[in-house]
Amino acid sequence: MSAPHDPEPSVGLSVVAIMRNESLNLPGLIANLRGWVDELVLVDDGSDDDSTEIARGAGEWVRVVHRRKDDREGFAGLRNSGLDVATGSWILHMDCDERVSPELAQEIREGIRDTELNGFRYRRANLFLHRPMRHGGWDRWNRPQIARRGAHRFEGNLHERCVIDGGEDAIGQLVNPMLHLNDKSYLKRIAKSAQYVEMEAKRIEAAGRPITGLKLLARPVREFLKRYLLQRGFLDGVPGFIAASHSASATFRAYAIVWDRQNRIDRARIEDDMRSRWADFLSRKSPADEQ
Repeated sequence: MSAPHDPEPSVGLSVVAIMRNESLNLPGLIANLRGWVDELVLVDDGSDDDSTEIARGAGEWVRVVHRRKDDREGFAGLRNSGLDVATGSWILHMDCDERVSPELAQEIREGIRDTELNGFRYRRANLFLHRPMRHGGWDRWNRPQIARRGAHRFEGNLHERCVIDGGEDAIGQLVNPMLHLNDKSYLKRIAKSAQYVEMEAKRIEAAGRPITGLKLLARPVREFLKRYLLQRGFLDGVPGFIAASHSASATFRAYAIVWDRQNRIDRARIEDDMRSRWADFLSRKSPADEQ
C-alpha cells in the first residue's frame, strides 16, 4: 500500500509504534508512512533481529527509543516512552502491523488541522490469517489512538488505553478504518499469544480469587460462545471458528497458569520423598540381598 501523494507539508504529525522483532512488518510500515508524516518513533522492546538496523536505515525521520516492558507499566509504559520523545503537535499511535489507507491519511490530515478537539478515534479493518474478519468481536475495536501532544497519556498494563484530556467531549470520530494485518500465520499467532496469556494470568492472579475446576471449564466455554455465537463469529466461516477457539484456548491457559500457581506442589517435595524412599529401601535390605 503506497502513501497518498500530497504536496502540502504535514502539520506536525508523529507516529509512535512499539516494536519487538518486527523485521517482517517494518519495511511495510516505513513505506506506508514515508512522505506524509513528519516523524516515526519506534519504541524497541528488546529486539534481537535486524529491526533496529532496518529502522536506522530508513533515514533521520525514523527514531528508535530503547525501553523494555516491565510488569508495572506494561504496554502503556512503552507507548508513553515514545510519546515523551515525539516532537509532533499530534501523535498517531500504531502497531507495526497496521497500515494507513490514503483515505484515512487524508482524513487525519484534515481532522487535525484547525480543530479544538484533543483526539480522534477510528475503527480497524482486521485481518486474521490474511482474511477480513467482520464479526466475532473483531468489528468492535474503536479507540482514540491519535491525540494532541501534551493532552494524552496511556494507562493499562496489558490492554493499554489512551486517556485524553477533556474526555469524550474532546474526542472526534474518523470514518475510514485502519488496516490491521495481524500475524502472517496461525503458528505466529500462537507464539505471540504466550506473552499475552502470561500478562492475563497476572491480572487474574492479582484479583486474589481461588481458581476452581468449574472456572477452568466455564471461562473458556463462555469465551468461545461469546466470540462464535453472541458476536457472530460463525459468519466469518472457518477463520471465525479458529479465532473463537484460539481465544477460548488462551483463556483456558491463563486460568490454568493461575490454578497451577495456587495449587503447585514443590518439586523439592517429590525429590525429598524419593530420597526418603530409597533410604528406607536400603535400610531394609538384608545381608543376603547384598550378596
